[in-house]
Amino acid sequence: MINDLLLNSTIIVTFISLGNQFYVRENGITESSSISVKTMFGVSAGVLGCILMLNSVVVVPTVILDFRNIAIILSSIFAGPIASIITSIIIGVFRVIYFGTTTSSITALIIAIVMGIGCPIFGTIGISMRQKWMYKTVFCTIIGSLAYIFLVKNTIILLNILCAYWIGNSLIAILLYDYTNYLMISNEIYTKYKEESLKDFLTGLNNVRQFDKAFNSITSRISERGEYLSLLFIDIDFFKKVNDTYGHTEGDKVLQELGKVLLKTCGDFGIVSRNGGEEFSVMLVGCLPQQAINIAERVRTTVEKHQFTLTSGEMICITISIGVATYPQTTKDFSKLTEEADKALYKAKQTGRNKVVYLANNYEKEEHTLLLNRW
Repeated sequence: MINDLLLNSTIIVTFISLGNQFYVRENGITESSSISVKTMFGVSAGVLGCILMLNSVVVVPTVILDFRNIAIILSSIFAGPIASIITSIIIGVFRVIYFGTTTSSITALIIAIVMGIGCPIFGTIGISMRQKWMYKTVFCTIIGSLAYIFLVKNTIILLNILCAYWIGNSLIAILLYDYTNYLMISNEIYTKYKEESLKDFLTGLNNVRQFDKAFNSITSRISERGEYLSLLFIDIDFFKKVNDTYGHTEGDKVLQELGKVLLKTCGDFGIVSRNGGEEFSVMLVGCLPQQAINIAERVRTTVEKHQFTLTSGEMICITISIGVATYPQTTKDFSKLTEEADKALYKAKQTGRNKVVYLANNYEKEEHTLLLNRW
């Protein structure tokens, strides 16, 4: 019996570990996930239930039980009613096909479907995960017990079965609750670290790592489709004065608010990132040079007119300089596009700041330099 329990526990824990990797951690499966994802989870849990039936626990030679109901509980908790019902149908139909059409198999089919339909009822929003596990386990164990009461006529054997069934289900449920709770906490930490590795901690924008990742992905796609890509490099003018005058805490607040302004101005059609310090960028896919210049000028004037509120309530104004480069007009080499945008930004800062500068291709750079001064 102990060996059978260990085998069943190993099977269930293995399924949960694999399911956590493929369904929960990567796809974030919940009751609001797509029907296709929930269906796949339900089918997978159904297969688990079938495997558990094939590896029954022999309590004594005349008492055999399994933990197929655990598969239904897992579907119900992590994927909701659709997955739960799919899992129960697979388990019930497999019971009839594999073991033949008998009173026991028909009863098992009905019981499985009742479990699949009834389990989600105990997933009410607002109750804790511990309560969900407890309510669903008790419900399924009661329904399973009714089947044994209906099928087993020998009182002594029935009592042995029910005793082993309740103890086994309780132990497995406690083990799985602790394990799934540990996995959920681990997933939250993993998700947090993953987001922090790609997002700027201060502004919530893409950080330079995510910028590089997005840039490489976009340029690969554009090279195949022959599209345009415009790049805006943005830098706050005299930002050191803000830090020196008001302190770094207030400087951080200005950076946060500027990030919001950039998102509001071009976040719907551009990829906004903070590339470090007071430097920001916007990637504009399919954007021609003149369109990029117009967008950059709109960003510049919006920032110039915006009043940045400090923690003290004081309002200050800042200006920005923007360098613009476009593939393939500025350069036909993606690897040099960021360099050209940076050169355009440098040109803007060197020629007075608070302006937009677009540079044409390398060999005619000086003749095709466009300076857009303040209106």
